[in-house]
Amino acid sequence: MNRSLLLLSLVLSLLAVSKSDAQFEGMKYRIPADANTLILINAEKAFGSPVSDRERWAARRKAAYDAGVSALPPDATEVILAGRSDLEYGKSVWELALMKLTGERNVATVATRFGGSIDNIAGRSAARLPDDHYVVQIRSDLMGAYTPANRQDVSRWLKSTDLDTGQKMSPYLQHAFAFAAEVGTPIVMAMDLSGLVSEAAVTRKLPELGSLKDSGLSPAAVSKLIGGVQGIMLGITLEDQTIGAVRVDFEASPEILAKVGKPLLIEILSSQGAMIDDIRQWTPSVKGNTFFLRGKLSASGTRRVMSVLELPRSLGEAVNDAASSGADSEESAARIASQQYFKSVSTLLDDLRDKPKTDHVKTFGQAAIWYDKYARKIDSLPLLNVDPALLKYGSDVSGMLRDAELSMKGVGMRSSVRTGMNSPTSYGYSSYGGGYRAGRGYDGALYGPQGYSASVGAAQASVREEGRTDAVIRGQERTKGAASVQQIWQDIDSATAEIRQVMTGRYSAEF
Repeated sequence: MNRSLLLLSLVLSLLAVSKSDAQFEGMKYRIPADANTLILINAEKAFGSPVSDRERWAARRKAAYDAGVSALPPDATEVILAGRSDLEYGKSVWELALMKLTGERNVATVATRFGGSIDNIAGRSAARLPDDHYVVQIRSDLMGAYTPANRQDVSRWLKSTDLDTGQKMSPYLQHAFAFAAEVGTPIVMAMDLSGLVSEAAVTRKLPELGSLKDSGLSPAAVSKLIGGVQGIMLGITLEDQTIGAVRVDFEASPEILAKVGKPLLIEILSSQGAMIDDIRQWTPSVKGNTFFLRGKLSASGTRRVMSVLELPRSLGEAVNDAASSGADSEESAARIASQQYFKSVSTLLDDLRDKPKTDHVKTFGQAAIWYDKYARKIDSLPLLNVDPALLKYGSDVSGMLRDAELSMKGVGMRSSVRTGMNSPTSYGYSSYGGGYRAGRGYDGALYGPQGYSASVGAAQASVREEGRTDAVIRGQERTKGAASVQQIWQDIDSATAEIRQVMTGRYSAEF
């Protein structure tokens, strides 16, 4: 979902004048009715909190934006991210970002800076950009970004939400909105899961969940409960400390998950690459039809939650240079744009290398998620005036990251296929051990230790052999996957060193 916000932040580079509004005013009804994911950020409240003052977030926020680390401009007061995701297959149908600012903006210069075209949709100025986004000026102080850049869809979105009596969000997302707008929670993330999960699918999955093993719970009862899940929500409260709360809402009471709900949620989040280590220390509870986890959020945990707002550091330079780049010579513009592009790719690659350690990634499946995300980030970098050889390098790198993603995902699939076909046969075995008998004692008993014998039947021996060979197969596939990913990184490093040398020679400047 962060692609829309990333792009929206890049175009907010024009002059600002003071202006203020009520919280989220004019934004809620802009969310299409079929949205099933929602992120709400009250930046004004978050950066005005006691913990923000203590940690000097406001000062760091401006520095981070100026450096391109954060996608949140210093004068952004409220941000809404919404989307329609195919949650079953993990694909995005559409994504929307809305950002309200204290200063006015003008979208007219966006297309020129990013190589797009200006349009007018539903009476509003809009820039269609090469990376499949429309950036729309909804009001002078309210910007929107929509992807995919289907003009008809953007027109229907604007027209259908021009009236606040029009489309309405799903009840679950409206419930999430109330936490941000009424309760005052400055950061809320929600996903509407109603109607997504079938009891039959849960029943098939239960044997694979280690957290439910030996729980003694009725599989039928667990399947029925999870099949009625309504949604999941994460709220972050910033006071003297940063407090996080996860709530999972069901149609019925989740009392049966009182003891196993926490390890179950941790197992599910870990498998999706969305786990935050702080959650392991959070306290579970059940109230009504909701399962809760609450606890403190560390600085690293907060950064992980806010990763939807991350940007490569050098992209901020592209924003700051937008107004003056036209005065540069053609060669100078190419050099500046190419340096920024190369630095952006290098920063993303360095960050990706650190992900397994910083995010405690333990499986290939979890790591694969990040490789896809970073490949998309590289694809979304500004392209205007960038050297063609450097663009080919960036395309090659994103392609290699996707190859690594497929290789890592393939570890589990190949292991499953091979272990599924693994049916070793063993005829069992028997063993015998020493002992001897010689003569009889006074009481008539035989002298010497008694011999022993042990045997394992064919069926039991086959099961043991299958477990042993399954472990060997999984080890082989992990080794093969790790070797493949390592080779891809070596290829990336070679390509990076080569293009750096070429660009330095071509522009007589450091890359």
